[in-house]
Amino acid sequence: MIRTPLALAATLALGLSAAQAQHLRVGMFEDFDIADPALSRTFAGHQILTAICDKLLDLRPDLTVIGSLAETHEWVDGSRGLLLRLRRGVTFQDGAPFDAEAVRANIERQMTLQGGFRRGEMPDVTGATVIDSHTVRIDLRQPFVPLLSILVTRGGMMISPREMAAGRDFARNPVCSGPYRMTERVALDRTVVERWPGHWNAQNIHIQRITFRPMPDGNVRLANLRGGALELMERVSPTDLDTVRRAPGLQLASAVELGHNFIRFNTANGAGAGGAFARDARLREAFELALDRTALNQVVFNGAFIPGNQWVNPESPFYARELPIPARDVPRARRLLAEAGQPTPSLRLVVPNAAELVQAAEVMQAMVREAGIDLRIQAMEIGAAVRAQVSGDFEGFLGFWGGRSDPDGNVSFHIGCDGPNNDGRYCNPEVERALAAARATADVAERAAHYAAAARIVLAERPYVFLWHRRNYWAHTDRLTSFTAYADGIFRWAGMRLR
Repeated sequence: MIRTPLALAATLALGLSAAQAQHLRVGMFEDFDIADPALSRTFAGHQILTAICDKLLDLRPDLTVIGSLAETHEWVDGSRGLLLRLRRGVTFQDGAPFDAEAVRANIERQMTLQGGFRRGEMPDVTGATVIDSHTVRIDLRQPFVPLLSILVTRGGMMISPREMAAGRDFARNPVCSGPYRMTERVALDRTVVERWPGHWNAQNIHIQRITFRPMPDGNVRLANLRGGALELMERVSPTDLDTVRRAPGLQLASAVELGHNFIRFNTANGAGAGGAFARDARLREAFELALDRTALNQVVFNGAFIPGNQWVNPESPFYARELPIPARDVPRARRLLAEAGQPTPSLRLVVPNAAELVQAAEVMQAMVREAGIDLRIQAMEIGAAVRAQVSGDFEGFLGFWGGRSDPDGNVSFHIGCDGPNNDGRYCNPEVERALAAARATADVAERAAHYAAAARIVLAERPYVFLWHRRNYWAHTDRLTSFTAYADGIFRWAGMRLR
């Protein structure tokens, strides 16, 4: 068939239109931090890296652990080893083969990399043993049940051992085996990834290009979605839910998150630990007693979230029900401050500059003022806020944790003496023993008893004040199909497409 120039132009235009139709623009509530899976800490880092770097294991929406780069997993040697049988025919984006040796190299890097955060997430991992070309065992010094919940996150992301050996700096652009490759990154503006046709599941990856745009203000994200500048947005504000439901061409999805929002007190990390709140738990108790979590949830979040006082939500089997949310008691808060000789203490609170977090801080500021506490809010861009935590340049920090499918990741990371996110440097040997005992058994009742023992100490000493558990909401154009909401908040790209 001979095509006329006009017909050829029309065909090219249709092809270009189809390619453009598969460009997905995502509104993120925060910016990407570091592109190296071993160094990244933010939720946006986890979200974007999931498009670039496959993980050894993954989750179903019901949180069942399933295969990914490892097709199967099996506990061996009295649960002191995790045997992984790897997917065959997989390569990294530089052409290097994915095999047991690659897994061993990645585990070793995570255990030894200076400044890496994954080592603290897997304290009982001692290394990995190659069994054959596509079978590897992760070795443990003692049973460590939460390991599966780490391998479905950044701890299970694999990067090319060839690039490791070449000394590549992965902080700017990792070389992994995921469905997308990073092609552009402009701090505070965008991260762009392109579909990689060599991916082992490429036939189910339909979106050609994804642009992640950091937009801390939920109103701005929603305005861009409604105006057609985005096709998908994270974290719809509860006050905007009715607007999304009424908007033609938009759809809403939701899931209760696994994590929590909290205030972390700096008790032993650098200059920020020199204040009165670091030295005296009575001040931290007074702070909590001045709060009304139910009112905070209603005022800031239209009652859409779940008030809480522990690292798991009140519906979890690991919630210590004998330690319920304390009622607001301003007179007792004032008495505690007087007993401590600090009737009008001040607390500098670092807050990431997401609009709803700043609003929540302002509501708490008004609440604690009634007890005599001067809460001084210091809003920061998320990257700067993370650096302030690590360096100890904070007295209090209002933060959020997306959560892990195993409760250990919601507490040991933050309160364990060597926890990778323990930026307040709280450390209590009794809590350590309880958490270690919980990690060593899969029995739910036994684990719950150990977590309750830890909670009794932590909720009395208050290095953290846990505040609420989000119900995450996503909005997207109805042109986007096969979007599934997961409790961990992470997108799964297989099957998604734009009509």
